[in-house]
Amino acid sequence: MNHPAVAFEHPLVKDGSIQERAYQVNIADVAQQVSTLVVLPTGMGKTIIAFIVMAEVKRRDPDGKILFMAPTKPLVNQHARDIEEVLDVSSVVVFTGEVKPDERKKLWKENDVIVSTPQVIRNDLMAQSISLDDVSLMVFDEAHRGVGSYAYVYIGEVYKQYDGLRLGLTASPGSEIDTVLSVCEDLGFENVEIRTKFDPDVVDYVHRRDIEWVNVSLSPKQKKIVNLLQDVRKEFIKDLQKIGFMSGKNPERIPKKDLLNANKKIHAELRSGGKRSLYHAASLVASCLKLDHAIDMAQTQGPKGLRDFLDKLQNEADSRGGTKAASRIMDRAEIKEASFILDKMDEEHPKVKKAAEVVDQQFRKKKDSRIIVFTSYRHTANKMNLELAKVPGARPVRFVGQSNKKGDKGLKQSQQIQVIKDFEEGKYNVMVATSVGEEGLDIPSTDLVVFYEPVPSEIRTIQRRGRTARKRSGKVVILITKNTRDEAYYWSSHGKEKKMWRSLNKLKDELKGKVEVDVSMDEEPFKVVRKKSKKELKKNAEVPKDDKDQRSLMDFEKKDDSSLEITVDVREQNSRVVKELARKGTKILTTRLSSGDYIVSADMAVERKSVSDFLESLMDGRLFSQAKTITRDYPNPVMIIEGGSLHGKRNINEKAIYGALASLVADFRMTVFRSEDEKETAGIMLALLNRKKKGNKTNSIRKDKASFSTADTRKYILEGLPNVSGTLADRLLEHFGSVREVFLADESELKEVKGIGPATAKKIVEILD
Repeated sequence: MNHPAVAFEHPLVKDGSIQERAYQVNIADVAQQVSTLVVLPTGMGKTIIAFIVMAEVKRRDPDGKILFMAPTKPLVNQHARDIEEVLDVSSVVVFTGEVKPDERKKLWKENDVIVSTPQVIRNDLMAQSISLDDVSLMVFDEAHRGVGSYAYVYIGEVYKQYDGLRLGLTASPGSEIDTVLSVCEDLGFENVEIRTKFDPDVVDYVHRRDIEWVNVSLSPKQKKIVNLLQDVRKEFIKDLQKIGFMSGKNPERIPKKDLLNANKKIHAELRSGGKRSLYHAASLVASCLKLDHAIDMAQTQGPKGLRDFLDKLQNEADSRGGTKAASRIMDRAEIKEASFILDKMDEEHPKVKKAAEVVDQQFRKKKDSRIIVFTSYRHTANKMNLELAKVPGARPVRFVGQSNKKGDKGLKQSQQIQVIKDFEEGKYNVMVATSVGEEGLDIPSTDLVVFYEPVPSEIRTIQRRGRTARKRSGKVVILITKNTRDEAYYWSSHGKEKKMWRSLNKLKDELKGKVEVDVSMDEEPFKVVRKKSKKELKKNAEVPKDDKDQRSLMDFEKKDDSSLEITVDVREQNSRVVKELARKGTKILTTRLSSGDYIVSADMAVERKSVSDFLESLMDGRLFSQAKTITRDYPNPVMIIEGGSLHGKRNINEKAIYGALASLVADFRMTVFRSEDEKETAGIMLALLNRKKKGNKTNSIRKDKASFSTADTRKYILEGLPNVSGTLADRLLEHFGSVREVFLADESELKEVKGIGPATAKKIVEILD
């Protein structure tokens, strides 16, 4: 059914920028009054609902800020662009990790609408450089991520002390109703608005999406390799069954889930002081999980992915202190035979050619098509990109994450944004994307989406599929290798998705009548009344007996001149230790440290090691070099070793372990603590912070300079400048003659020095100014 194009009208919505749809307006009417999680199929305009709510909230509270968060940088930039095109607001600013913390602090104060990745907001909250007290609306895009340790959970907890409104957007909240309720609890949603494609106010806007399976078969050589890998896995599982794990089950039919559960059980028993024989069981499980990945590569990806993985295992097995799990695999005759077949193989996985055929057929039908090919692995994306370049009329481009992986460069944020723009404008007409392209990207003109492989997650399946049929009909083709895990993954995802919609419909029925909205006053903020059950009323009336002195996240933003402060290495900032410290009111400063993981005071730093890392660093020699560095830089160095027993994991003699601990204390003057977990580690550091708080100097992030010669001191000063290494410091001194002359140089003069480009020169001048 075609609806007449009627523009949505609001004083803060630009004329003609939003076409009015009844379901969007209906949902927004509720969401602008009570904190709401919106569950809506992909392509149905969840972001438009957010814009309508933002406009109304801004009209009511012109001085309040709106914080709009999304999980990826490309999505953040897309939302910021759309907000500026749709809403009549004075200032929109983008926050990502590429914006310096000091600059973010300034921009936060100056702007009304902040669009950001959640990790940046979490870090700024921990550093106490921003406050949420003037945020009137917080939007969580892809809100299903708000579970566990994801940054949304932390931010949601902090925001609970304020009266601001929350809005969550998702197409795929998960198949478990408990997960949906957990998201609501953690992020502070009091209401859930659910629509399916079958709801009467939505159905007329749903575009047709055809879904087709395309089956392929492995070649005889590829089947042979899979059989060899499976034979080894079966033998390892039989060994596990002999020592009491997963007994009574067919070793050929034990899924990965059972292995993961066995792994949890084994490690739980080890933490409780279980027998050392459990370490052998843990190693066997690790071998089976590695083989699972190898089988997955062989069945669903192709020879290149499997070859790379086996090479990685061989390097792991050959390295000093290598794991027994890797050695056990690579020592097997079956693996050596599989490796020999791989080396002689000159064929690709049949999906490579089939995907190219599917793309070719689409272009024959519609020359101006836009196509997205999804794959889970970057090496497959690279292969498909090369193969699709051979298809007449195809202009493929990779769309991958930012990290660099073993000779394969990722895409910087600016490159990702440019790829999306070029794809929209037709410079490229095929995008070969990994998971970074699955969530939220709005490319309305996509005609075909190809799954190189099914994924077992219903959330990822929905997100992938939702890249087409957004504003016109579309098609999805799923490539499935017969008699492999592809089939299992497809049906797993299919079952979870059906369960998700059943759970959502059940939740929808249960929520009916639980939220009342008083809309009797148009010019005043709406009054929201949430019905509470007797159980809730009773719970709210009770005062917890044991929580009188318990601090929550609500306490940590309160300004306190005596608050604790710790400097954390950037590689530690996502750890649970840091979150525990922040929860206790500690101000978190992050930087890249040359030694140690945490700076407690000017004279004390802490090196945190898990048991595994401690043992590995003992084997490869890093332990004592790190001890030497931290001891040189700080008079009171501390090491915290975190986790279970030190014995039995790496087949290291007890005397060697005790000797290493003794050396740390006696030779390196280190204080060594043992802790059970991250929470206990945080407790130890809080105790150290409190002991050091009185009369302490500002934390230093650079080492003791007393013993430096004049020449070394000059070099040391220059090495403190951005991107200046020891080599560049020598070149600067040779070119300019003195530190003073370096400091007086402008950008053009700095660029005369070999190795200093425009960006570095600009940063140096900015720092000096």
